[in-house]
This record gives sequence, structure tokens and C-alpha cells, in this order.
Amino acid sequence: MRERFGGQFYWNYFQSPGVADTELAKDPHATFRRVMYGLSGDNPHSDPPIEPLVPPGNGFLDLFEDPEELPAWLTEADIDTLATEFTEAGFTSALNWYRNFDRNWQLTAPWEGAQYQMAGRYITGDRDLVYGFPGIDQLLPALPTLHPTVGPAHILPGCGHWIAEERPGEVNAALLEFLGALNS
Repeated sequence: MRERFGGQFYWNYFQSPGVADTELAKDPHATFRRVMYGLSGDNPHSDPPIEPLVPPGNGFLDLFEDPEELPAWLTEADIDTLATEFTEAGFTSALNWYRNFDRNWQLTAPWEGAQYQMAGRYITGDRDLVYGFPGIDQLLPALPTLHPTVGPAHILPGCGHWIAEERPGEVNAALLEFLGALNS
């Protein structure tokens, strides 16, 4: 992603400790309002999914507007809870997950080529930024071949990154269908 997007991919922006951490912690309420709405299927700019590129001199939050009104699935109380938790804990530990990709690849190298054996279900929204990542259009149809126990992807139309929050009924129905099939 670094090579393809000239260092502007959001993962690259998250790599330097202290940069994104400081930006996100400046106003946690605004951070969560912008990110939760911005990555949701309710954001009209998420169709097609956004390319999460952070141009030099900009911040990650510049990708998203602060909505005048939150979607029905997200309340100010939700934002308050997230903001309170991250005000106390900070954003660094969450961002460190993105900073550890190379190490994770090194640690899992002995299992390269191994197939996933546990039954699973991949659910995403067609407005999720990950659904728009380069190569996903080839990876998702290949899931049954790559991981036969996972089966085909379940795509929720009009849904963004927060599938369980945006579409709890549909996600629960898909999971119950999946679990029911395990007992057959």
C-alpha cells in the first residue's frame, strides 16, 4: 500500500507514533462523530467506498466531515461512551495494531499457505472502505477456494464499516443461518 499510494494510505499515516495519536486525542467526541459517520453506509460519500488516503500535510480526520445529525443507529450517548473510554486510555494501543503488521507477518510465516479449518462467515458492507481496497474484488470470490470452511462472503448493500451497529438484525440473521447450518 505504501508503494501503490505513495505513502498516503491511512496505514502509513498511522505508522509514526504520536502523529495520529495526537490528532485523534485532540477532541475525542469530534473524532468519533467523524469516523463513525464517515465510515458508515449512511455517509453519501461512501458510495463507492472512500479511498482512505491522507495527503501530506493533512490528518486522518480530514477525510470525514462532522455530521449535523447522527444516523439512527448511533447516538450521542454512544459517542460519549467511546470518547470517555479513549480519553482515559488514549489512542496509542488501538493504533499499535496497525503498527504491528510486519511483525505479525513474521510471526505467522510458518503457517504461510495453510488453510483455515474452522467454520466461519465473512460479512461486510458494500460501502465499507475495506470492501473497496485494491484486490478485494478478486479475494472475496476466492474465499471458498482459499478457505473452504468459510464459504462465500455475505455482502450487505448500503452498509459501511460498522456492520453490527448499522445492521444488527441482518448480521444476527446471517450468523444464525450460519450457526444453524453447522448443526445440519
